[in-house]
Amino acid sequence: MRAAMKPALPYLETRVARSGGGANLAVVLDIDNTSLATHYAWPEPVRPTLRFARRAHELGVKVFFVTGRRTADANAQHPRLRRAGYTVAGICGRQDGESLTAGKIRCRKALVARGFTIIASVGNLPTDFKGGYSERTFDLPDYGGRLS
Repeated sequence: MRAAMKPALPYLETRVARSGGGANLAVVLDIDNTSLATHYAWPEPVRPTLRFARRAHELGVKVFFVTGRRTADANAQHPRLRRAGYTVAGICGRQDGESLTAGKIRCRKALVARGFTIIASVGNLPTDFKGGYSERTFDLPDYGGRLS
């Protein structure tokens, strides 16, 4: 996790400085085994992701969560994320009948339509990055598919 996130903070600092501040900038984080250690230490934060999210918030960048969880379950994660130390600008989950990939693409597309530039997406599965809408991606390990 640390190795995958090592370039994230320098990138964030440089990208925000290039924009002259965080206005209308966003980062998108997956929840399970990216932001919260769902598999091994529920509901502890994943420390490298938390550091990244806190720094983004300090720089004025909005922190959004895009998850494969269904909408109702996704929204129920808000208090867990806050207790873990995250500032939550919003959470977007899958709608009924929607595939994992389609849901995550719809969520990122909606943020862009609202006027945000997604400067980074952090996740541990290919679905966290498919379809674009992010300037840069940080792909965390999924340990051979065990952290799906």
